[in-house]
Amino acid sequence: MKNQQQNIAAIYCRLSRDDGGDAESNSIGNQRELLRQYAKAQGLVVKSEYVDDGISGTTFERPSFKRMIEDIKSGLLGVVLCKDLSRLGRNNAMVAYYTEIFFPENDIQFIAVNDGIDTFHGENEIMGFKSIINEYYARDISKKVRSSLRTLAVQGQFTGTNAPYGYRKDPEDRHHLLVDEESAVNLRRMFQLAAAGETAQRIAQIFSKEQILTPQAYVSQCTGMYKTEAVLKHPTLWQKISVQAILKNQVYLGHMVAQKQAAKSFKQKKLINRPESEWIKVEHTHEALVDEQTFEKVQRLMSVKRPAKTTEFNNIFRGLVRCSTCGCTLSLHDMHKNNDANYSCSNYRRNHTCTAHYIRFLPLYDLVLRKIKKVSAIAKLHENDLNAFVEHIWATSERSDSRKDAKQMERCLRRMKELDTIVKKLLEQNALGGISDARFLSMSGGYEAEHEALQKQVDALQAKQSEAKADNQNAFNFQQIVLKYTDVQELTASLLYEFIDRIVIFDGSGRGQDRRQRVEIHFKFVGLLPDSV
Repeated sequence: MKNQQQNIAAIYCRLSRDDGGDAESNSIGNQRELLRQYAKAQGLVVKSEYVDDGISGTTFERPSFKRMIEDIKSGLLGVVLCKDLSRLGRNNAMVAYYTEIFFPENDIQFIAVNDGIDTFHGENEIMGFKSIINEYYARDISKKVRSSLRTLAVQGQFTGTNAPYGYRKDPEDRHHLLVDEESAVNLRRMFQLAAAGETAQRIAQIFSKEQILTPQAYVSQCTGMYKTEAVLKHPTLWQKISVQAILKNQVYLGHMVAQKQAAKSFKQKKLINRPESEWIKVEHTHEALVDEQTFEKVQRLMSVKRPAKTTEFNNIFRGLVRCSTCGCTLSLHDMHKNNDANYSCSNYRRNHTCTAHYIRFLPLYDLVLRKIKKVSAIAKLHENDLNAFVEHIWATSERSDSRKDAKQMERCLRRMKELDTIVKKLLEQNALGGISDARFLSMSGGYEAEHEALQKQVDALQAKQSEAKADNQNAFNFQQIVLKYTDVQELTASLLYEFIDRIVIFDGSGRGQDRRQRVEIHFKFVGLLPDSV
């Protein structure tokens, strides 16, 4: 039985980017005018107009559409008017549900004017085919958009709606980022606090207390976007998760990292995280706000688990001290009033699956401080001579070895060239009948074997040269760190995380003054130095 509101019509209009080149003809104004004229001609009373602008037809989670559905359930409407079937949606399954189940169950007459569809009159078999074509069109547009975004990402161009905090879009090229000095000041300070050992939670508290606008509130202030209740009510309330996301973002190194998330399909807008191997990373696309060393240091500090309960003891070695046997982190316990404590293997304390690897905090502190002071003194002594610094810290004659390797390679290459000439002459003599085939094969076989052996030597020497070149670069990076601390008087967590990769603790032997224990200090970039055990 048709409801009492059979002449009460609703106009529904929708427009989004999945309408592609038809966006102008499908504008909300054009849809509204067409449907009003149609309603007037058919004697229908338009009670309500529902408009979803900028929302894809592949989803039915649209505010105005959902409001219309509630009005239908309340019995307020009798007719739903759309310009064409694609305005209702481009998801075939959902379009079929509403046109074949929901509307009939609620005595709703659905009319798609331009498609000639009227669920109360006429033959509507074409509706299913049109719905499939509409969905295919949305799928094709989605594929083209994804392909276009990927192309831009590979080129290192920015494709986001808003620039990351600390940057702004270039007015002359919206795919390029420029530094936004106002927010960049806060961004740099955030990394400085994190590098000094402050947690993301603590940084959020500091920024909130100082009334610094959150990234979303800052965008809202600059562009007028995101004027949500939460942003308007708490514009300076920073959250730990926001700080963590900023501190992990490689965009602040001057690199563009894209395609980190993706939707499961063109119908589902919820994003899922992609594995890092599928990310697209293009380096040096814009000005960096943070240097590599600071960024790397912050990542290491963030990766270290902090205790739920804070203690007065300053555990500066947290996350750095490792067991030589099982590789797990040594845990701190038995904190004393004299600022001493003990470390032991976590697996030993937990389930005795390893040995103790026990070491006291103060002896470890003194040992590491002495080694860092020594390396700092060497760096200062050879500040302007990288090769001398390399030789000194590694206690090797790296330069003389390099010269020997270069001379050896020169001899190998010269001999290989001589062998090529000899084999060529043998081949000519054989061709002219000067030597027999058997003699040629016998002689050339020996030369070929020698040539092959020399080639292996050259390959090994070239590999060694490449390693030496990498070692020199690592030594230079290490030297730059050390030169920042030429007068180290005490250890801090910040200093240790910049200097040291890990400290490996072996089981000790003996007691008291006779106790002996192996401790390996693995420095950043250069690893285990001869004098760091």
